[in-house]
Amino acid sequence: MIFLPRIWRSIALQSICFMLILMEKNGIPHPFLSSRLLLSLTEKLKKLYLDEIFLECRGLGLTDLKGRTMSLIRYMALTSVVALVGVAGAPAWAAGDERASEVNAAGQKKEDVRKQKDGLLPPKEALDQKDTDIAPDAYQPHGYEMGSFLLFPKMEIDVTGNSNIYATSTDGKYDTITTYRPEMMLKSRFDQHEIAATVRGERKEYNIHDRESVTNSFASLSGRYDFNKADNASILLSYVKDHENRGSLDDAGGLRPTEYQYLTANPSVTVNLGDLKSTVALLAVNRNIDDTPTSAGIEPSHFRNRNEYELSLRESYEFIPGYSWVGEGTYQQRRYRHEQDQHGRQRDSDGYRVSTGIGLDVSELIRGDFQLGYMERDYEDRTFSDPSGYYARAQFNWMPTKLTTVLPTVERSIDETTAVGASSVIRTAFSTEIRHELQRNVILGSNLSYEINDQQGGTNLESQIFAASVRGTYLFNENLYSSVELGQKRKIASLPSSGFNQTTGMVRLGIQY
Repeated sequence: MIFLPRIWRSIALQSICFMLILMEKNGIPHPFLSSRLLLSLTEKLKKLYLDEIFLECRGLGLTDLKGRTMSLIRYMALTSVVALVGVAGAPAWAAGDERASEVNAAGQKKEDVRKQKDGLLPPKEALDQKDTDIAPDAYQPHGYEMGSFLLFPKMEIDVTGNSNIYATSTDGKYDTITTYRPEMMLKSRFDQHEIAATVRGERKEYNIHDRESVTNSFASLSGRYDFNKADNASILLSYVKDHENRGSLDDAGGLRPTEYQYLTANPSVTVNLGDLKSTVALLAVNRNIDDTPTSAGIEPSHFRNRNEYELSLRESYEFIPGYSWVGEGTYQQRRYRHEQDQHGRQRDSDGYRVSTGIGLDVSELIRGDFQLGYMERDYEDRTFSDPSGYYARAQFNWMPTKLTTVLPTVERSIDETTAVGASSVIRTAFSTEIRHELQRNVILGSNLSYEINDQQGGTNLESQIFAASVRGTYLFNENLYSSVELGQKRKIASLPSSGFNQTTGMVRLGIQY
């Protein structure tokens, strides 16, 4: 058979080219070509061998050209990553002891290592951080300089094993998923104001059940205009193309995962008057869900398409340094694209929530707030029950030591659902995220969560979801890192067929600059 040897010849030659390019970039001498000529040679090799492989597939009577090509692309990506590990990791191993002594000699880490230059980050921003973001400066990517901006490219490859990919109560199906996740982030470095943009793609390929394979994408643009040190106006625009998880509340049980696209706009203005801080924010989300093919036909998911609006006012008054009274009020509106859904129900609604509590911002120890209040939602369809009750939310960013971060969250809210006959879901969720720096380049993490979902109307389905995960990240240098993660998820429901158990294990390799 000529097919396999020629594939591997192409892979080997390209890997060698990439290694030589990286050797030149890292100042390692070699008696070969310049990086420009090597890149040109690599492109020619790809084109040459792809053409030969297509011809040989036809000659061997192979009809699955797409599958063969995708396999080849995966192999090339993986072997190229191996080449990057070998060359990019070498300087890290050689300089590992030197870096360790430099950091140890410095004693405690600088404050900007955690990207929390003005004290602790707000809990929501801290939760959005990845484990690699809290590593010391020696392990942070430098980015490409582009005038007043820095460009940060990144590529991650995950291999995940999932014991129950369909999240079913019985006869769980196991599969291995390979995920490719390229990302580009652009950040300004102005003395005042800020602009940031992110573009990310994601391809998930299932080894056995290939109908579950999906392609996702994400893009965001954010900006902040500073009137002075205390007052500012900001906006976040984002686009998400993703797929609903199997076992989610509105999962249609389709032959393929249900695809959706969300557009979000989130402008806000913050003004400080002495010890009084006021923030007005608008959140507008346009949700589009594609119809889902099922074994019984087409599930018309487009009846779920809607616009969601939230206008909120937040007031905080610092009565003692580090301690504030906090009050919030939010008006909510849901407007569906269709006047009635496929079952003849009118799902438009209006609602509000009001809350008050205590906010903390104590040096580098703890930041966040705890609030209690009331919430209510009124539906246009009189056959729906209008949910109401107490509202609660607590979010904290707590650093008990310089190397440990604890992020507890509690929230009780009214969530949207389109389950038959149900108006909404009252969700009560508890979670704790923990991150610990075992060493300066070894980050450990864990997450524990528990939520109760109480469906309002319909089958009055009640469910409890337990989830736990542990993970570890090892940073070789500022350009290369690897992670492992183990997770367990269990859902217990009043309808036994809605429950499931799921165990996952993931290995990740990341390259960043």
